[in-house]
Amino acid sequence: MRRRGLTVLALGAAAVLLPGCGMFGGQPHVERACAKAVLTDWADGRIDRTYPDPCYEAAIDTMPEDVRAYTTAKDDISRALYSHRDAP
Repeated sequence: MRRRGLTVLALGAAAVLLPGCGMFGGQPHVERACAKAVLTDWADGRIDRTYPDPCYEAAIDTMPEDVRAYTTAKDDISRALYSHRDAP
């Protein structure tokens, strides 16, 4: 019983610590923060600021499924990304 408790404790600690280290496909903290900034900027229906390309891409990748399904956020953010890339 004691061994099982230690295994559960170790797995719980790994589940908490490893995503923060970038393991298992976790994004770096800065990329998550800029993705959130893009989504927050979009919340009023338009994107007013300019962000680095990875921020737009991370915003699309991390967008909640309900936002993706019921809003134009994905299209709006994609359009902002492409217009940012096309700008001189």
